[in-house]
Amino acid sequence: MVSNRIWTAIAIAGAVCAGGCGSAAAVQEARVSEQGGFRDPELRLTAAEDGGYCGAEVLRWQYDEAAATLRFADARLMLDCCGKRTIHVERIDSLYEVTERDEPDSAEGRCAEQCAFDLAVGVQDVPRGEVYVKLLRDVVDEQGGPAVVWSGSLDLDVPAGAVVLDDAPAGAGCQEQSAPPRRRTTVAAR
Repeated sequence: MVSNRIWTAIAIAGAVCAGGCGSAAAVQEARVSEQGGFRDPELRLTAAEDGGYCGAEVLRWQYDEAAATLRFADARLMLDCCGKRTIHVERIDSLYEVTERDEPDSAEGRCAEQCAFDLAVGVQDVPRGEVYVKLLRDVVDEQGGPAVVWSGSLDLDVPAGAVVLDDAPAGAGCQEQSAPPRRRTTVAAR
């Protein structure tokens, strides 16, 4: 009798998902900055220096229709300076679940100081239209498991956008970003 219930549940799930309930990682790229964030503003999905880097944590997104790629960048995320950070995306139909994970370094543990980090990820094969995004943060040494930081829908007919996640100014662990120094071109004399 129990096995009949299990098979019935599997059959119902299969019928409901016949149109495509597949889950896919679909991660094209994942980048995590060093302490202080990305020096290159383009990695934060900004065209130019944003000036108020330490003023707010901002989640930016950018959609490249020609490449069918959706990119996310979380700028000025304040985490313990010591640890390992990752970011990944799981996709279920039009739901994109972005998970930021922070865990103690196995050798050094935590140092109880906050630093700014930037995390970015890109997802391939994203069709144009409306998608739903859920941003989760999992600081593994805090109780409670992953927490929802933001969720909402994005209209990919608009190629880019931003959401302020935390508008409280960062403390001493954040430094205003500066663009990377440009290389000077030297022409050799003949």
